[in-house]
Amino acid sequence: MSRTATLHAVAALALAVSAPALRAQNTLDTTLAARAGTRLSVNNMTGEVAVRAWDRPQIRIVAEYERARIEVDESPGHVSVRTTHRRSSSDVEFTITVPNGTAVEVAGVATDVDLDGICGEVSVNTVSGDVNARCVTDATVQSVSGNVTVTDARAAVELGSTSGDVVVRGARNDVSAHSVSGDISLSDVNGTIVTAETVTGDILYAGRIQDGGRYQFEAHSGDVTIRVAGNLNAAISVGTFSGDFESDFPIELAPGSRLGREWDFRLGNGSARLRLRSFSGTIGLRRGLAGSPREE
Repeated sequence: MSRTATLHAVAALALAVSAPALRAQNTLDTTLAARAGTRLSVNNMTGEVAVRAWDRPQIRIVAEYERARIEVDESPGHVSVRTTHRRSSSDVEFTITVPNGTAVEVAGVATDVDLDGICGEVSVNTVSGDVNARCVTDATVQSVSGNVTVTDARAAVELGSTSGDVVVRGARNDVSAHSVSGDISLSDVNGTIVTAETVTGDILYAGRIQDGGRYQFEAHSGDVTIRVAGNLNAAISVGTFSGDFESDFPIELAPGSRLGREWDFRLGNGSARLRLRSFSGTIGLRRGLAGSPREE
């Protein structure tokens, strides 16, 4: 009997033994060998997916559920976990432990995702769940109505939410973040290409503007606040229709710049490019991080 068929049989037996009126909680607990480079993909319609890391060359899958079918398939270099629900199905809560550095892909509908310490490539797509990821390399995360939070990103990340907030704390490479009605907050980012776009939310960037970098922050009705750590050497373009612009830095308009709603100016050697836009919100260019001494 195949591993998948065996797991189905165990789950079916557990459901048969449990009286429907008791709605007994079922548990799946299986451990698979995982050679270097094995990828994990999880598709869970509703519930939660938590993924942790350890030093063993194994993937352990633990699931708590009442009425669902769980399929676990192995192929060379890939482990796939999938739930299929019956009518009136309940949530499935996964806790999965993988080798450090494993590439992880998670998809769901009403699914919260929590990834901690994997330090590998991550791809997450969920409709109404929140996503939290700590220690990732390349990461692509999308949620429609949930919040997205990434901490300690060690390679480029692309993050988005339609009505949720997007938060990045600590990134060693480029960042692209977008939302429609949520806020975007980026702090301790060391990328040279950083973009953030939102429609009705606010944007906060707190960190360094790297020489030679390209930075673009755009909101429609929200505020855009840039808090610069260290020196600022940039050619800066600011534009707004009915909002305000406030700056802690001295401004000397570049020749040919339009007055009133658009400002083009240079600070330091001008090697970076910084573009700031808000249709009706306030744009603030601030010196130093919030709560820290102002840098001269």
